[in-house]
Amino acid sequence: MKYEFHGVCAALLALVVSAGCGEAPISESVEAEPIGENEEALSDCSIDATKELFITDLSVIQDARATGIGPWSFGYVVREMAKGNDEQEFIERFMESWLADQVVDGLTIKARSRMESLVLAPWRAKSADGKTYDLDKAPMSLLGIVYRLDLRKLRNFGAGAGEGRMIYNVHGPDGRALPFTLIFEYRLPANRGQTAESWAKEFHALGALPFGPEYNKKLEALTEKFVTAKARQGMPPGTVLNQLRSNEIALTFGDEEPLWELRQFEVDRKGFLVPASVGLTPDLIHNNTPLLADYVRQNERLILEGNHKVGSRFKGKAFNGGSARVPTRDFTWQVPGVEEDVRKAFSLNTCNGCHAGETGTNFLHVSRSRTGPETVLSDHVLTTDFPFRVQELKAVVCKD
Repeated sequence: MKYEFHGVCAALLALVVSAGCGEAPISESVEAEPIGENEEALSDCSIDATKELFITDLSVIQDARATGIGPWSFGYVVREMAKGNDEQEFIERFMESWLADQVVDGLTIKARSRMESLVLAPWRAKSADGKTYDLDKAPMSLLGIVYRLDLRKLRNFGAGAGEGRMIYNVHGPDGRALPFTLIFEYRLPANRGQTAESWAKEFHALGALPFGPEYNKKLEALTEKFVTAKARQGMPPGTVLNQLRSNEIALTFGDEEPLWELRQFEVDRKGFLVPASVGLTPDLIHNNTPLLADYVRQNERLILEGNHKVGSRFKGKAFNGGSARVPTRDFTWQVPGVEEDVRKAFSLNTCNGCHAGETGTNFLHVSRSRTGPETVLSDHVLTTDFPFRVQELKAVVCKD
């Protein structure tokens, strides 16, 4: 999700069917129906996914906590992550990384200079001195708060107790939502008595509350336990945030070849967000090549188990992508000479395969409605991902 959903695909290999590969140019995401009440229930234990797993209700995402420097705002989570460093330097290193070519594991991520005119210059113009980035003026809005218990046991993603995620939409100079999201994917702390089971019980308890002030108060108490600097006290940098992912096409509108791109950022040893290789995704130049076929054949068993790793180099060549580019909305990875089930398992776990042809998704699994403030989810998330996540939560909280 990855996630924002790169990462879920490894857990769903047995549930999906093959998707074709076409050449239609990719465009803005197709709007899906907003999620409704989850009807899956055991006789003595029901799960409300809208309150416990993927929280997008307007009473949450439009709460005052999600604005300015409120505890669910983009400004707040960045400020907490930046603690220990100069705040403006932290923001500049991260947000201005799109303005210059970045080299990650020997591969170059090309600059997307439209970031300056579309996002950064308007942000500075709204700041008090017109030169720096005031976090309370950040052009990002909350799309959702997500609990990923299912990632607690997948070796390629998450760790220990699972993940908590904060998803934001980036806005343009006129305030309209862009096809551009930022996803903070936090490792849920498993210390001080916190376990996968205790996190599950706390999120499950939200399902008994109606949306409103008391619900938001309880939810805030949970998010504070993974987004704040206090949550990582005594821990090395990078041990709370697994990664931050960006998904966008906004920065290439008007160019000759508009291209969706996912980037990944991780916290380095000095506590700054820096570009990193995208998970499980070779560079696009390796699609349909003998080199890719060799890699897949050598790792076939691990790929089918969802436990493989894509390293920075393979057979002496730069291999893992510095970013994941998506050239068409029907894109899938092609691997010559391997069985279809192996090809699909590999492709489904890549960022660009999961966000395009393998799941029938037009890139964004989570986006802002075109007609209002609501968050909408892809059909793949609603019909394939959600039932799996519900069962995972039931397996932990419904034991009795």
